[in-house]
Amino acid sequence: MKGNKIAKNVLISLIIVVMVFSITMFSGFIPRLQKVTILTTSDFQSQIAPYTMSVTIGGEKQKIEVGGAARVAGLVKYLKKRNGNASTLFLTSGDDFIGPVFRAFGGIPTTFLWDQIATAWCLGNHEFDLGTETLGNALDYATVPVIVANMDVSQEPALDGKIQPDVIKMVGNIKIGIFGLMTPTLPIISNVGENVTVDSDLEGVARSEVEKLKAKGADIIIAVTHIGVDVDKDIASKVDGIDVIVGGHSHTLIETPIIVTTPDGGETIIVQDGAKAAYLGELNLYVGKRGIDHYKWTLHLLDENVPTDPFMEKMVAYFINQMPPPETVGESLIDLDARKITVRKKEAKMGNLFTDAMCEAVGTEIAITNGGGIRGDKIYPKGEITTTTITEMHPFGNSIVVVKLTGEQLKEVLERGAAALSSANDPRDPATIGSGSFSQIAGLKITIDISKMPQQLSSDNMSIAVPGERVTEVLVGGEPLDMTKIYEVAVNDFTAGGGDGYLTLKNLPDADKDFTYVYLIDALYLYIKNHTPISPEIEGRITILGE
Repeated sequence: MKGNKIAKNVLISLIIVVMVFSITMFSGFIPRLQKVTILTTSDFQSQIAPYTMSVTIGGEKQKIEVGGAARVAGLVKYLKKRNGNASTLFLTSGDDFIGPVFRAFGGIPTTFLWDQIATAWCLGNHEFDLGTETLGNALDYATVPVIVANMDVSQEPALDGKIQPDVIKMVGNIKIGIFGLMTPTLPIISNVGENVTVDSDLEGVARSEVEKLKAKGADIIIAVTHIGVDVDKDIASKVDGIDVIVGGHSHTLIETPIIVTTPDGGETIIVQDGAKAAYLGELNLYVGKRGIDHYKWTLHLLDENVPTDPFMEKMVAYFINQMPPPETVGESLIDLDARKITVRKKEAKMGNLFTDAMCEAVGTEIAITNGGGIRGDKIYPKGEITTTTITEMHPFGNSIVVVKLTGEQLKEVLERGAAALSSANDPRDPATIGSGSFSQIAGLKITIDISKMPQQLSSDNMSIAVPGERVTEVLVGGEPLDMTKIYEVAVNDFTAGGGDGYLTLKNLPDADKDFTYVYLIDALYLYIKNHTPISPEIEGRITILGE
């Protein structure tokens, strides 16, 4: 009896095996899904120390402390341990250098951070703000692959050999190809010098990278980009084969991944986690034989509940202790709005403060500065202004240049600022419009009609292809602009060198440029100190029609 029972159990087991095998044969074998974790930051901006931010919790706004290199490293290491080091990638999408920490240490603190935790690093435009030598020196400390596919640095000694187009990483038996893309406006909005070139054909470069990485056997392809979310969507809609885009440049906090249908009917997942490491993104991909089966995107708020990394805490403390202490400069009676939507779109109180300070510092009646040079991207509440506040408002260290312009040239400069505004009938590719070039002004009153033709640069950004017709009226000291008169105008050295596409200023002969070497940050310091308490107002300097 016992032997019969054993035989019966064996027979049942064999039947079950046969049934499973049959089902497998006729339905198609479904392999086990493998998880790949992608951790992300974008636009870190040298924010190695924690800072305060307003958030809404339970329907109420609260100020909390967020960010900092120690929390970034601590959370990344925790998530790598939880998800598996071998199956976790950390990708950063650029603008990781900027501000006082960058100016003090040349990007080395952030480079140390990425070397601890990163898999690949796509550069952003602000990495070039202090020139190629400073960036090259920082990259001497990097072992993490630095990737940009549409940039050629082979003729720049400070960078040659330090930047590559792409990298391949293995996660289990999955081969992942990763390539980087830089904004085509890099030569306009930063200090790349004469030896660095950027290919503006993002679609062509992306398609070429996909083909190259596929030929090398890549199962999943990730683009790490510093081009902004709108351009990300455009690329995804035109190029097949990009599974994921980890974006930057536009400071977009994407709470739900953007899914774009590719030309062949596939899908591209687009994610981005804002700026300054207030959040860290976690994208879990579940990959099978046919690619990504499903995914999950999580934004981790880097608040006090996040574990910190002891080594990074010590590194941050070391560098912060080397920074000069802040000094009280003066007081503002009003809130100062430094948000991008204000300083890059219309006359701003901050813009008037900046340009009035420039005029006073160098003795001109007229000043023009690019809105992109006003930083902080927040509202500074009324009250005390310190050197730290001023440095946040203008982290670049630009100096003031007094230029001599004919009325005709002055209008051409103002057209450049007006071209920063987009309109419904705009003939330009959105990827070529840099909002940072919008002009904040002093000593002038101008009217801009954005329904009219904007100024446009040539494809190589070396000349003005279309002069522009948006600036319909210019008053100087209450009088109409005289096209033949010579005007002295204070600008910053970035735009004087052609930054933000101000080619009219770039092409002026040296005889018409007076490099004062008065730093804009010092001009702000003295103006606020001499006029405290300050309360800049909207004065009708800029009127915009056709919005």
